Amino acid sequence: MDYQIYNIALSPDLGITPEEFTNAWNESDVARTIAEARLSEAKGMQFLDPMMITVLISVGTGVASNLLTDIIEGVIHQLRNKKGAQSSTTPHKHTHIEYVKLPDGSEMLVVDKGES
Repeated sequence: MDYQIYNIALSPDLGITPEEFTNAWNESDVARTIAEARLSEAKGMQFLDPMMITVLISVGTGVASNLLTDIIEGVIHQLRNKKGAQSSTTPHKHTHIEYVKLPDGSEMLVVDKGES
């Protein structure tokens, strides 16, 4: 099977660490069905906010991008619910995911807080 590598850039505004996202992804049966997440140092990503962190996933080329974004949203939602239960602050409910094709041909999904 051919694979496509996606970089997932998480905005610091989400309040989710790269380790939290990677662990939550890898603990999710649904997410692990399509890929294993691993941390990246995100070298060469200077055009992005330097505070963004990147998680790499390799998925089969037949995996639809809307399925991938749905799984990312599910992992983020799970983490927000978990963190919301641990604090008195209500976690931000909306997620914005933008697909970006980089000049080197690689693909990135930039995840940030969406508009309320």
